[in-house]
Amino acid sequence: MRPPGWLSALARPSIRLRLTLWYGGLFLLAGSVLLALNFALVARNFPADGDDLRENVEQRFDLEPGELRGEFFFVVERPATPGRSATVRRGVAATPLFDSVISHIKTDTLQQIVWQSGIALALMAVVSIGLGWFVAGRMLRPVEGIAATARRISEASLEERIALGGPSDELKDLADQFDAMLDRLQSAFEAQREFVANASHELRTPLTIIRTELDVTLDDPDAGREQLERTAEVVRRAIDRTEGLIDRLLVLARAEEPLLRGEERDLAEALRQALDAREAEIAELGLRVTLDLGEANVEGDPMLLDRLAGNLVDNAVQHNEQDGWIEIASGYDEGTATVRIANGGPRIPAEEAPRLFERFARLERARTSARAGYGLGLSIVRAIVRAHRGEATASAPPEGGLAVEVSLPRRREP
Repeated sequence: MRPPGWLSALARPSIRLRLTLWYGGLFLLAGSVLLALNFALVARNFPADGDDLRENVEQRFDLEPGELRGEFFFVVERPATPGRSATVRRGVAATPLFDSVISHIKTDTLQQIVWQSGIALALMAVVSIGLGWFVAGRMLRPVEGIAATARRISEASLEERIALGGPSDELKDLADQFDAMLDRLQSAFEAQREFVANASHELRTPLTIIRTELDVTLDDPDAGREQLERTAEVVRRAIDRTEGLIDRLLVLARAEEPLLRGEERDLAEALRQALDAREAEIAELGLRVTLDLGEANVEGDPMLLDRLAGNLVDNAVQHNEQDGWIEIASGYDEGTATVRIANGGPRIPAEEAPRLFERFARLERARTSARAGYGLGLSIVRAIVRAHRGEATASAPPEGGLAVEVSLPRRREP
């Protein structure tokens, strides 16, 4: 049997109920302290003894000082009744009288204070709990809106936002941060969908080539060794292209993960090794290489840093022109390791240069070039640079070609 609703609420109290109970508890505590202080102040301001009361009475009624000392008489007038006279004259000592008066007045006054203040405190506690429940509900209403929006949001409705209005307080800041997080999630989902679509398209091309070549060869009953060798060569190139694309996708995925280790690597040395690896192609194109390589040590993932240098050199060679040029420089700029690599080539629209960092981004003429790449080289560069908390920029010089600048902190941030 399920417990009643109120019992469940007490077993798992909501934040509204907890805030209300805190409000009520703090009010009772503050009221009790105030009541105790009031009680102490009233008790302290009473005359200490009969002499103090006598002096107060003498001042109040303009009597001579000391006139109420010793024994004095007072007359009680009342209607005469059988067996009782109309007036009574009695004598009494002043000190015992005033002491008795003080004791009774003080006791009665303090008792009234305790009872009346206690009743008032109880009533105000009930009122404060009710007001606390109301105020807590009003203050937590934005949180309910945030929770409702979070429940409605899914992969198909990431465009919805809280857009909380009102004063700039902690709840609005929370809602704004939640909206910013949704913006990042939406961008990530869109980038993922685009990445999957582009990767599928790029992988489909070599697979289509392989299938077409095999179908043509198998359908030809007179296919000889020469045709089989030609088909095998086409299939090999398609497989190599597929392996190259998969390799770059794996590097890109690794670059977007948090760095798990940090070792020092000299980017200048990595650039020299990358140039040596492309020496044959550089000689074939007749490229003029100008080097200004200063020490540029960076703490990070050595494999990724080597791939960074390799991709920069590959991009400069692959998208160059016959008898072109390459300029590479490295060094430090106020404690930051910098690399600049520029290459000749056809003119690129200035607005197109930053777009080359996007995945599978290629200029139209590069798609039809004999040395067409995958469109992942500079996107891998940007991912590696971001993983090392650095910056990468690209610009198109007026004379043609492309210039890429990379800056990386010397020490890896935790």
